[in-house]
Formats: sequence, C-alpha cells, structure tokens
Amino acid sequence: MSVTYSLFYLLALWAFLLGAASGLLYEAFRLLHRLHPRATWLIFLEDLLFCLICACGLLLLFFNLSYGRMRFYAFVFMAIGFLLWYFTVGKLFQKALSCLASRMRPHLLRVRAWGHTKLQTVLVAHAAKKGFGGSSFIRRKQDA
Repeated sequence: MSVTYSLFYLLALWAFLLGAASGLLYEAFRLLHRLHPRATWLIFLEDLLFCLICACGLLLLFFNLSYGRMRFYAFVFMAIGFLLWYFTVGKLFQKALSCLASRMRPHLLRVRAWGHTKLQTVLVAHAAKKGFGGSSFIRRKQDA
C-alpha cells in the first residue's frame, strides 16, 4: 500500500492547525482556571479534559490521513502550531483580557457591593420578623 505525499502534507498541515486550535482551547481553559483558582481538583479535571480532547483530535488525524499509523512529524507540527498560537495570539489575548478585567473590575465591585447590601437587608428584615431572636428568650421567661 503506497501513500501519496499529499497525505503527508495534509497531515502536517492539519496537525499544525490542530495545534493552533488546541492553543485557542487552552486559552478557554485558562479563563476557567481564573474563575476558580483555589479549586485544584477542578483544575486537574479541566486539564485532563483538555488532554483528552487533544488526544482525540490527533487520533482522528492519524486515522483519517495516515491509515492509523502515528507519524512523529504530526506531533512536531502540532507542537509548533500550539507554540505559535501561545506566543503570538495567545499573548495578545491575555493582554486584552487583563485590560478588559481592569476596566470591568470597578463596575463588578459596585454590583457586588449592591448585591451584598440587598442580601444583608433581606437577612435583617427576616431576623426582625422573628424578633431578632428575642422571642424565644421572652417565651422562656414567661413559662418560668
């Protein structure tokens, strides 16, 4: 069974594109990591999911373009695509996100403070309906 060189070139091209796409996916997972930085078990599961998605992508490439045979250059081209994304567009993406976060932070803090105030108001109103806990104390004194 002879394989044409066009399949080798296609595999290299698609591996490069898969590497860039996995770089984009990695940026999405980095955003999720920022939402819960202390939940290490959740970060571990997200990283595991990222690795499984990348492995499935490579398996699909190998099955479709090299008749199921693993080619080392596909791994190399995927790594090149990922690193090219990470050090170019990924850096710009991170800078844009940090700029957006610094602009949004005061607004989010204001909304958070407003929500906290409303929650405390509801809790105080609920405690006032119950007599701030004094009704059970008064009942005990009347029973004695």
